Amino acid sequence: MTILVTGATGHLGRALMPALHARGLDARGLSRTAPGHVRGNLLTGEGLPAALSGVDLVIHAATDGRRDVAAAEQLLRAMDPEQRLLYVSIVGVDRVPLPYYRQKLAVEHLVRARGGSILRATQFHDLVFGMARALTAAPVGLCPSFDIQPVSVGDVAARLVDLAGSTGPVYEDMGGPEVRSARDLIAAYLRATGRRRLLVPLRLPGRIFGGLRSGGHLAPGHATGTLTWESYLEARLSG
Repeated sequence: MTILVTGATGHLGRALMPALHARGLDARGLSRTAPGHVRGNLLTGEGLPAALSGVDLVIHAATDGRRDVAAAEQLLRAMDPEQRLLYVSIVGVDRVPLPYYRQKLAVEHLVRARGGSILRATQFHDLVFGMARALTAAPVGLCPSFDIQPVSVGDVAARLVDLAGSTGPVYEDMGGPEVRSARDLIAAYLRATGRRRLLVPLRLPGRIFGGLRSGGHLAPGHATGTLTWESYLEARLSG
């Protein structure tokens, strides 16, 4: 089986490519400019027919948060009907009305209409790490009043490798091993970095924050990830 990975140079793609190769799969990455990958442009369609030649499965992990629908439409036009598609989405795109989530949900509709598969994941550890760092940069830290279920990018990559062998459409959620309050995660980040901050609760009005408070972005029934937040912090900060 030959696999084409879009977004191969992104955060997930950099974990996914070696995971596919380690499983003995023939995987090629798509990039506009990066060496070592096949050339192709998801927005213009340039190079896509050649990149897709001989491919059995496309794992669509490319995203920029602004033109995801246009990129997916271009990809689908270039794919042959017999080529399978596995799309990487986010838990809660149908429940939390973030503009980026609306883009992802629109792409999901395109994928489902084509008979493709979808893996939705909760927030990556690195995203939560960046949030914790930004919210505690000042002497007084801000603490959003909602829960988070951080998941390892390596765990998601491993699940995508498993799903690569599926023949029929699969729609699956995947979350990290623990649902934790943002306050708890930020406090653990502060302990790991040896800093102290007064944490002030952050509560905002509106449908987006309401969707987060209600847990629309969580998948507690699919806590199949294995790497905890503390283990991630230890590995990240030990380097």
